[in-house]
Amino acid sequence: MLVDVKAMAEIARDLFAVKVHRELGAAGAQTLRELITRVRETHDALTTERIVKGLTVVRTLGTGAVEADMAPAVFTQTRELTAWYRQEAGPLSVHFGNDGTIRAWCTEIDTSAITGQYVCYRYTGPQKEQILTPTGVHGVPTIANFPSYFAVPYFLDLRESLVRYGNISVRSAQCDIFRATWREPARLVFVNKPEATMRRSLQQYLRASLRDHGPIQVMPEQNVNETKPVDIKVTWTASNRVALIEIKWLGLSHDATKQTKTPYAAGRARQGAKQLAAYLDSYHTHDPDTEARGYLVVFDGRRKSVAPESTSVNHADGFHYAMAEIDYPQDLLARHDFEAPVRFFCEPECE
Repeated sequence: MLVDVKAMAEIARDLFAVKVHRELGAAGAQTLRELITRVRETHDALTTERIVKGLTVVRTLGTGAVEADMAPAVFTQTRELTAWYRQEAGPLSVHFGNDGTIRAWCTEIDTSAITGQYVCYRYTGPQKEQILTPTGVHGVPTIANFPSYFAVPYFLDLRESLVRYGNISVRSAQCDIFRATWREPARLVFVNKPEATMRRSLQQYLRASLRDHGPIQVMPEQNVNETKPVDIKVTWTASNRVALIEIKWLGLSHDATKQTKTPYAAGRARQGAKQLAAYLDSYHTHDPDTEARGYLVVFDGRRKSVAPESTSVNHADGFHYAMAEIDYPQDLLARHDFEAPVRFFCEPECE
């Protein structure tokens, strides 16, 4: 869904302008405009996935201030919040002062701690946003499938694209590129080392499906650390968002020339999850100003009672693993930068 977030912010400004002007006068209306600009900047710096504990943005009039119990961290650029904020520390509160100084706390600032007049923004969860003034609470409009009225859902759109790719291109091998991963039309056994072809198929689909977000790079085999490159790296060049996609396949591959076979079970996917977590840790260390999120994509071609010499399979054996979801370590799934793995069950042609 293509939505101009800047235009939406201007609509929100106009929507609240009359109410704020009535309460705080022309100075309040101007402060509202400044607040909404700062809200957009904050959402550009931090994903909604990282601010699940809440976000408060304050803009005060005149000599107003925030008198919190703890000392703030002080910055001059909004983007500095990306590397500084830690979700586990608590909700994020930010005061943009009239002197250009940005003060931030890992706690929710109550409006009673704000001295003087102010206009405040509060995000408490997807589609739960308010504009606050000393005497008013105003709800922010919602946009279907958008967590925030002021943020572009880059990662949400990526996950939706992955799900569509699995349903359209992979399930029954409708993608010409992906079809080449199968040894035979019945789709029982993968060819030897099918991952490069899987990567090329997914890369092509993402390049086409994510174009609405403007300049985007979808690059294969990008180095993240010294051990092994991540399969696909998606970069939204107009933002600080990066997605690291690791691909794993399950099932049986067969090299007819060398008469070798490679069977991969669920443990292969769990290994991929740990590998992806290591990539993310390395990426955060070397590029802390980037919002990186990891995606594990599993091509599941497992069949029951299928061997390299098999040429057909009955429905029960072919679809034995169709609903066999994979258990992953809970500490990985709980990470703020780790998307729930996506499993594509690759359906066979049965007898």
